[in-house]
Amino acid sequence: MTENGTKIRPLPIWGSLILFGIPTLLMWLATRLGIPALQRFLTGPDILCWFVAGGTVFFCLFVAALVAFWMEQGRLTLDGFADRFRLRRINAGDVVWSLGLLVVCGLLSAGIAGLWRLAAQAWTILPEPSLTPSFIQMEPFSQNRLSVLLAWLPLFFFNIAGEELWWRGYMLPRQEQEHRSAAWFVHGVGLALFHLPLGVDLTIILLPFLFSLPYVVQRRRNLWTGFIVHGILNGGGFLAVAFGLA
Repeated sequence: MTENGTKIRPLPIWGSLILFGIPTLLMWLATRLGIPALQRFLTGPDILCWFVAGGTVFFCLFVAALVAFWMEQGRLTLDGFADRFRLRRINAGDVVWSLGLLVVCGLLSAGIAGLWRLAAQAWTILPEPSLTPSFIQMEPFSQNRLSVLLAWLPLFFFNIAGEELWWRGYMLPRQEQEHRSAAWFVHGVGLALFHLPLGVDLTIILLPFLFSLPYVVQRRRNLWTGFIVHGILNGGGFLAVAFGLA
Protein backbone atom coordinates (compact mmCIF):
# COMPACT_ATOMS: atom_id res chain seq x y z
CA MET A 1 0.00 0.00 0.00
CA THR A 2 1.27 3.49 -0.86
CA GLU A 3 1.49 6.43 1.53
CA ASN A 4 -1.90 7.67 0.28
CA GLY A 5 -3.56 4.30 0.83
CA THR A 6 -3.46 2.94 -2.73
CA LYS A 7 -3.54 -0.85 -2.59
CA ILE A 8 -0.74 -2.66 -4.43
CA ARG A 9 -1.15 -6.32 -5.27
CA PRO A 10 1.75 -8.66 -4.42
CA LEU A 11 3.75 -9.97 -7.36
CA PRO A 12 4.54 -13.69 -6.93
CA ILE A 13 7.79 -15.11 -8.25
CA TRP A 14 6.11 -16.56 -11.34
CA GLY A 15 4.73 -13.09 -12.11
CA SER A 16 8.23 -11.60 -11.82
CA LEU A 17 9.51 -14.23 -14.23
CA ILE A 18 6.85 -13.28 -16.77
CA LEU A 19 7.22 -9.51 -16.38
CA PHE A 20 11.00 -9.75 -16.66
CA GLY A 21 10.97 -12.57 -19.18
CA ILE A 22 8.87 -10.90 -21.88
CA PRO A 23 11.08 -7.76 -22.06
CA THR A 24 14.15 -10.02 -22.06
CA LEU A 25 12.76 -11.90 -25.05
CA LEU A 26 12.00 -8.61 -26.79
CA MET A 27 15.56 -7.40 -26.16
CA TRP A 28 16.97 -10.66 -27.51
CA LEU A 29 14.85 -10.33 -30.65
CA ALA A 30 15.85 -6.68 -31.03
CA THR A 31 19.58 -7.38 -30.77
CA ARG A 32 19.72 -10.69 -32.65
CA LEU A 33 17.13 -10.11 -35.38
CA GLY A 34 16.10 -6.45 -35.34
CA ILE A 35 19.54 -4.86 -35.61
CA PRO A 36 20.80 -7.09 -38.48
CA ALA A 37 17.57 -6.40 -40.38
CA LEU A 38 17.86 -2.65 -39.85
CA GLN A 39 21.49 -2.65 -40.98
CA ARG A 40 20.29 -3.59 -44.47
CA PHE A 41 18.03 -0.55 -44.73
CA LEU A 42 19.40 2.27 -42.56
CA THR A 43 22.26 4.44 -43.74
CA GLY A 44 24.73 6.03 -41.39
CA PRO A 45 26.56 4.63 -38.35
CA ASP A 46 25.54 1.14 -37.23
CA ILE A 47 24.68 2.46 -33.78
CA LEU A 48 21.55 4.04 -35.30
CA CYS A 49 20.19 0.51 -35.63
CA TRP A 50 20.60 0.07 -31.87
CA PHE A 51 18.81 3.38 -31.30
CA VAL A 52 15.80 2.09 -33.26
CA ALA A 53 15.76 -1.55 -32.11
CA GLY A 54 16.68 -0.93 -28.48
CA GLY A 55 14.55 2.20 -28.33
CA THR A 56 11.52 0.17 -29.44
CA VAL A 57 11.97 -2.19 -26.47
CA PHE A 58 12.32 0.69 -24.02
CA PHE A 59 9.30 2.42 -25.56
CA CYS A 60 7.30 -0.76 -24.96
CA LEU A 61 8.34 -0.70 -21.28
CA PHE A 62 7.23 2.93 -21.02
CA VAL A 63 3.83 2.18 -22.53
CA ALA A 64 3.48 -1.01 -20.47
CA ALA A 65 3.99 0.98 -17.25
CA LEU A 66 1.24 3.44 -18.20
CA VAL A 67 -1.14 0.68 -19.27
CA ALA A 68 -0.43 -1.35 -16.11
CA PHE A 69 -1.14 1.71 -13.97
CA TRP A 70 -4.42 2.37 -15.78
CA MET A 71 -5.51 -1.28 -15.48
CA GLU A 72 -4.56 -1.37 -11.81
CA GLN A 73 -6.12 1.94 -10.77
CA GLY A 74 -8.88 2.29 -13.36
CA ARG A 75 -8.08 5.96 -13.95
CA LEU A 76 -5.19 8.23 -14.91
CA THR A 77 -4.36 11.15 -12.64
CA LEU A 78 -1.04 12.86 -12.04
CA ASP A 79 -1.38 12.69 -8.26
CA GLY A 80 -2.32 9.02 -8.39
CA PHE A 81 0.53 8.30 -10.78
CA ALA A 82 3.09 10.05 -8.59
CA ASP A 83 1.81 8.22 -5.53
CA ARG A 84 1.75 4.77 -7.13
CA PHE A 85 5.18 5.14 -8.73
CA ARG A 86 6.68 6.81 -5.64
CA LEU A 87 7.74 9.96 -7.47
CA ARG A 88 8.30 12.03 -4.33
CA ARG A 89 10.11 15.21 -3.50
CA ILE A 90 13.88 14.66 -3.57
CA ASN A 91 15.75 15.39 -0.35
CA ALA A 92 19.43 15.50 0.53
CA GLY A 93 19.41 11.88 1.66
CA ASP A 94 18.14 10.74 -1.75
CA VAL A 95 20.94 12.62 -3.50
CA VAL A 96 23.61 11.27 -1.15
CA TRP A 97 22.42 7.69 -1.59
CA SER A 98 22.24 8.08 -5.39
CA LEU A 99 25.70 9.60 -5.77
CA GLY A 100 27.15 7.18 -3.25
CA LEU A 101 25.76 4.26 -5.25
CA LEU A 102 27.38 5.61 -8.41
CA VAL A 103 30.77 5.94 -6.75
CA VAL A 104 30.78 2.63 -4.86
CA CYS A 105 29.31 0.54 -7.66
CA GLY A 106 31.52 2.27 -10.21
CA LEU A 107 34.57 1.22 -8.22
CA LEU A 108 33.24 -2.32 -7.78
CA SER A 109 32.48 -2.72 -11.49
CA ALA A 110 35.89 -1.31 -12.40
CA GLY A 111 37.43 -3.74 -9.94
CA ILE A 112 35.61 -6.70 -11.50
CA ALA A 113 36.74 -5.63 -14.99
CA GLY A 114 40.33 -5.08 -13.81
CA LEU A 115 40.59 -8.44 -12.04
CA TRP A 116 39.05 -10.12 -15.07
CA ARG A 117 41.71 -8.60 -17.35
CA LEU A 118 44.50 -9.67 -14.98
CA ALA A 119 43.09 -13.19 -14.88
CA ALA A 120 42.87 -13.24 -18.70
CA GLN A 121 46.52 -12.24 -18.93
CA ALA A 122 47.53 -14.95 -16.47
CA TRP A 123 45.37 -17.68 -18.02
CA THR A 124 45.24 -17.33 -21.79
CA ILE A 125 42.24 -19.65 -22.05
CA LEU A 126 40.19 -16.94 -20.34
CA PRO A 127 39.12 -14.24 -22.82
CA GLU A 128 39.35 -10.54 -22.10
CA PRO A 129 36.01 -9.07 -20.95
CA SER A 130 33.93 -7.47 -23.66
CA LEU A 131 32.43 -4.34 -22.12
CA THR A 132 30.57 -3.04 -25.15
CA PRO A 133 28.33 -5.08 -27.45
CA SER A 134 29.31 -4.82 -31.10
CA PHE A 135 26.06 -3.07 -31.99
CA ILE A 136 26.69 -0.29 -29.42
CA GLN A 137 30.32 0.40 -30.30
CA MET A 138 30.95 3.75 -31.93
CA GLU A 139 33.61 6.28 -32.72
CA PRO A 140 33.68 9.79 -31.19
CA PHE A 141 31.40 12.17 -33.07
CA SER A 142 32.86 14.35 -35.77
CA GLN A 143 31.35 17.73 -36.50
CA ASN A 144 29.16 16.38 -39.31
CA ARG A 145 27.79 13.52 -37.20
CA LEU A 146 26.22 15.51 -34.38
CA SER A 147 22.88 14.45 -35.84
CA VAL A 148 23.60 11.07 -34.23
CA LEU A 149 23.41 12.80 -30.85
CA LEU A 150 19.93 14.06 -31.68
CA ALA A 151 18.91 10.57 -32.75
CA TRP A 152 20.17 9.25 -29.39
CA LEU A 153 17.97 11.55 -27.29
CA PRO A 154 14.69 9.60 -27.80
CA LEU A 155 16.51 6.37 -26.95
CA PHE A 156 17.93 7.95 -23.81
CA PHE A 157 14.53 9.21 -22.68
CA PHE A 158 12.69 5.92 -23.18
CA ASN A 159 15.64 3.91 -21.86
CA ILE A 160 15.59 5.74 -18.53
CA ALA A 161 11.86 6.50 -18.25
CA GLY A 162 10.76 3.11 -19.60
CA GLU A 163 13.02 1.03 -17.38
CA GLU A 164 12.50 3.08 -14.23
CA LEU A 165 8.72 3.27 -14.54
CA TRP A 166 8.32 -0.40 -15.43
CA TRP A 167 10.99 -2.04 -13.25
CA ARG A 168 11.22 0.06 -10.12
CA GLY A 169 8.05 2.11 -10.47
CA TYR A 170 5.49 -0.58 -11.25
CA MET A 171 7.14 -3.93 -10.44
CA LEU A 172 9.33 -3.28 -7.39
CA PRO A 173 6.51 -2.07 -5.09
CA ARG A 174 4.55 -5.20 -6.01
CA GLN A 175 7.59 -7.36 -5.33
CA GLU A 176 7.95 -5.69 -1.94
CA GLN A 177 4.43 -6.82 -1.06
CA GLU A 178 5.45 -10.41 -1.86
CA HIS A 179 9.11 -10.64 -0.82
CA ARG A 180 9.36 -7.83 1.75
CA SER A 181 12.97 -6.92 2.56
CA ALA A 182 14.31 -9.38 -0.05
CA ALA A 183 12.45 -7.74 -2.94
CA TRP A 184 15.55 -5.86 -4.15
CA PHE A 185 17.45 -9.15 -4.53
CA VAL A 186 14.68 -10.82 -6.55
CA HIS A 187 14.52 -7.65 -8.64
CA GLY A 188 18.29 -7.68 -9.21
CA VAL A 189 18.16 -11.24 -10.53
CA GLY A 190 15.49 -10.14 -13.02
CA LEU A 191 17.58 -7.17 -14.12
CA ALA A 192 20.57 -9.44 -14.73
CA LEU A 193 18.33 -11.64 -16.90
CA PHE A 194 17.17 -8.62 -18.91
CA HIS A 195 20.75 -7.48 -19.56
CA LEU A 196 22.00 -10.87 -20.80
CA PRO A 197 21.08 -10.13 -24.47
CA LEU A 198 23.55 -7.21 -24.23
CA GLY A 199 26.34 -9.64 -23.39
CA VAL A 200 27.27 -11.96 -20.53
CA ASP A 201 30.52 -10.07 -19.85
CA LEU A 202 28.76 -6.72 -19.56
CA THR A 203 26.06 -8.21 -17.34
CA ILE A 204 28.64 -9.63 -14.93
CA ILE A 205 30.50 -6.34 -14.69
CA LEU A 206 27.25 -4.44 -14.11
CA LEU A 207 26.10 -6.74 -11.28
CA PRO A 208 26.94 -4.21 -8.53
CA PHE A 209 24.61 -1.69 -10.19
CA LEU A 210 21.91 -4.24 -11.03
CA PHE A 211 21.49 -5.25 -7.39
CA SER A 212 22.29 -1.94 -5.68
CA LEU A 213 19.87 0.18 -7.73
CA PRO A 214 16.69 -1.64 -6.60
CA TYR A 215 18.08 -1.77 -3.06
CA VAL A 216 18.45 2.03 -2.88
CA VAL A 217 15.05 2.68 -4.50
CA GLN A 218 13.43 0.26 -2.07
CA ARG A 219 15.23 1.77 0.92
CA ARG A 220 14.56 5.39 -0.03
CA ARG A 221 11.06 4.66 -1.39
CA ASN A 222 11.63 7.30 -4.03
CA LEU A 223 11.82 6.44 -7.71
CA TRP A 224 13.75 9.63 -8.46
CA THR A 225 16.84 7.95 -6.97
CA GLY A 226 16.60 5.40 -9.77
CA PHE A 227 16.25 8.16 -12.37
CA ILE A 228 19.31 9.96 -11.01
CA VAL A 229 21.57 6.90 -10.98
CA HIS A 230 20.34 5.45 -14.26
CA GLY A 231 20.44 8.78 -16.07
CA ILE A 232 23.97 9.66 -14.98
CA LEU A 233 25.28 6.15 -15.64
CA ASN A 234 23.81 5.69 -19.12
CA GLY A 235 23.85 9.29 -20.25
CA GLY A 236 27.28 10.11 -18.88
CA GLY A 237 28.82 6.99 -20.35
CA PHE A 238 27.39 7.62 -23.81
CA LEU A 239 28.38 11.28 -23.90
CA ALA A 240 31.89 10.51 -22.66
CA VAL A 241 32.44 8.14 -25.60
CA ALA A 242 30.62 10.39 -28.07
CA PHE A 243 32.89 13.34 -27.35
CA GLY A 244 36.09 11.32 -27.05
CA LEU A 245 36.43 11.60 -23.29
CA ALA A 246 36.53 7.85 -22.67
